[in-house]
Amino acid sequence: MHKRREKPRLRFDVVVKDKKTKKQGITRNISVEGCFIKREGDFQELLPVGSTLDLLLYLPNTDKNIKIKAVVKHHGTHEDGMGIFFKDLDHHSAGIIQQFIQTFLDDLSDEEWAGVKEEYLKDVARLQVKTPHAE
Repeated sequence: MHKRREKPRLRFDVVVKDKKTKKQGITRNISVEGCFIKREGDFQELLPVGSTLDLLLYLPNTDKNIKIKAVVKHHGTHEDGMGIFFKDLDHHSAGIIQQFIQTFLDDLSDEEWAGVKEEYLKDVARLQVKTPHAE
């Protein structure tokens, strides 16, 4: 049984690359604790639970690429991807991810993206954490 995440996730496609294997993929969601890499592209074959990765996250609309040590925590409910936990994420990198999420949410049109905000805020409420904010 894997540990439940504690931070809210944002459904957003972010390009990730494993520096060891050179495999590149797309996330289904991301938080400051981890992400879910879709089972597609270079990640058609899921890595075993417990596998380590040296990820590079390419955050869109920023000049920030983040290097992260990560581990496969689980396979999706329908084996549709891999739940990834970020290990040893420094405060600076966590802040960049948090700011990216907040900026994305702030830029959404309430009418067009109410569902995205609603889903994210439900996750925040369920996890009983504060919404990230710019400092």
